[in-house]
Amino acid sequence: MQTEKPTVYILHGNDDLAISEFIAKLREKLGDPSSVQMNLQRFDGEALEFSLLQEACTTLPFLGTRRLVILDNAQGAMKTADQEQTLLELLPQLPQSTALVLAQAKSLKVESSLLQWAREHPKQAYVRSFAMLRGPEFIHWLTKRCETMGGAIEPQAAHLLAELVANDSRLADRELEKLLDYVNRERPIEVQDVEQLTPFHGQSNVFAMVDAVGQRNGRIAFKHLHRLLEDHPPRYAFSMIVRQFRLLLQAREALDSNTNPRTILSVPDFVADKVGSQARNFQMPDLERIYHKLLEIDLASKSGGAELDVALDSLIATLAA
Repeated sequence: MQTEKPTVYILHGNDDLAISEFIAKLREKLGDPSSVQMNLQRFDGEALEFSLLQEACTTLPFLGTRRLVILDNAQGAMKTADQEQTLLELLPQLPQSTALVLAQAKSLKVESSLLQWAREHPKQAYVRSFAMLRGPEFIHWLTKRCETMGGAIEPQAAHLLAELVANDSRLADRELEKLLDYVNRERPIEVQDVEQLTPFHGQSNVFAMVDAVGQRNGRIAFKHLHRLLEDHPPRYAFSMIVRQFRLLLQAREALDSNTNPRTILSVPDFVADKVGSQARNFQMPDLERIYHKLLEIDLASKSGGAELDVALDSLIATLAA
């Protein structure tokens, strides 16, 4: 007896590359590539006409056994209680010939209505969370990813690349492709290849912002802060800034004890040199005050007392004054 397949796939998390690759595998299962497009439709929850989604979900497949319907930004289709109820009422009505993917590029809360519906309909729903890997796990992923792309990367180069792309798997994928083309897949990717070809993603704005703060240049500091906030959610941007000032504290402590920051900081040497150079623009008491202020901002934002982007604007204004 054939087991019924899920009709609703709830894919959520901040690793959008992994989500897109999972969807690609579902697409491959549709069968003959020549008829795939006839059985595939994609919608965006932020600009959804529900009747079109409903029609797509109830249409019979053409020259195949299943249709794949993808709703990106699924929560965008549930902004009001009525929209939420309408979508939830559609889900149990889906025929076995339809696979509806509800994709969300951030982690859903346990109490979200979609996850609640999935718990109540375990036979119809498939749920998977795709969180971005960190630290050694991400470096291991980089190494294996490089192998699947027909090349190799040295351990130190993988560590540096992970640092530069800020654990962003999609960006890492693009950078690996560029690096493998550069070495023509004839030798492993080395540290100097990464240094030469890969930009310091995200952190470049953090470094530039800290440079400007150290020079009391408020205009430049604000420019790089706002660029950082344009490219990253406030919480992630905030974590990058906290990390930078933690490194600066460690580097300042090393300098004050006549120690090379390279021996203290667990970062690539060229990053340690940059941090050490920046640390010379600050005294230890100044960095301690900044770090404590960042802690206050963190606590206030988590208790609803302050918006991170507004608080960071205020902090930079104070520091650069």
